[in-house]
Amino acid sequence: MGFNDAAHVADAVRSALAQGPAVREVIAVDDCSTDESPELLGRLAATDPRLRPVLRTANSGGCGTPRNDGIDACTSPYVMFLDSDDVLPPGAVDALLTAAVDHGTEVAAGLCVRRELPSGREVPWQPELYHSPCL
Repeated sequence: MGFNDAAHVADAVRSALAQGPAVREVIAVDDCSTDESPELLGRLAATDPRLRPVLRTANSGGCGTPRNDGIDACTSPYVMFLDSDDVLPPGAVDALLTAAVDHGTEVAAGLCVRRELPSGREVPWQPELYHSPCL
């Protein structure tokens, strides 16, 4: 999901597509951007059939409606949300999917790391959530 974030959206989409066969489709919802984001998504979609841009015709003003639009467009049994300024590390989808399937859960979450720009400093987000299993 993104709005006016052409500077980052390609990295987010590529990181999702690079996860391999566990990612059957990437639904990229653009919330009526006025920058180059819609065109960029179109060019990326032309290179990988798993990418399906959903271009909203009116800005929603928040993240809920675009996320719901993405869910409505999804045909895969699993959903993961990624914002336009997020990047998945290699193996992230496999790790989360394996955890969900192995434990029979409907929800899986992994440690998020916030990378501060331009310094590149990495700070774990809410690390206390991951000290012990929830189950």
